[in-house]
Amino acid sequence: MLALNHTLVGAGIGSQIDNIPTVIALSVVSHFVLDFLPHVDPGTEFAEGELKPAIKYFLAGIDVFASVFIIVLILLARPGLNQTAVMVGAMTAILMDIIFNFPLWEKWTKKTRPFSVVSKFHEKIHEPLKRYQYTVGIPLQLIIVIISVWLLLK
Repeated sequence: MLALNHTLVGAGIGSQIDNIPTVIALSVVSHFVLDFLPHVDPGTEFAEGELKPAIKYFLAGIDVFASVFIIVLILLARPGLNQTAVMVGAMTAILMDIIFNFPLWEKWTKKTRPFSVVSKFHEKIHEPLKRYQYTVGIPLQLIIVIISVWLLLK
């Protein structure tokens, strides 16, 4: 799932709940739920070795930048939101991808317990979007973005 989806869902959770431990727990769970759904992103869309790492990380960087930009715009438009809960939700929702896909420590976390156990679970539930599933995955991601932005603006 795109970082945009993860962060907006986490921010949406934070916009509705003021209890930070609850926001953290629900945002982490939301990450796994979203990754279980059909979706497209640079990490799952291309087979290993099919996409050059520089391009993969460039696309991921654009994705993260768009996420931060949209959340900052919403926070500016809605100053009454609990900004801490929104930001904690957004950061926690993307935390699994930061832990398991960041190039500096990606290999270490996939080999070291307890990270390796969570990494295997993360990979197992991660449902890559098959070519024939574009009709499901892309609209589903757009719906998730729309619902999340609606929660944030409500």
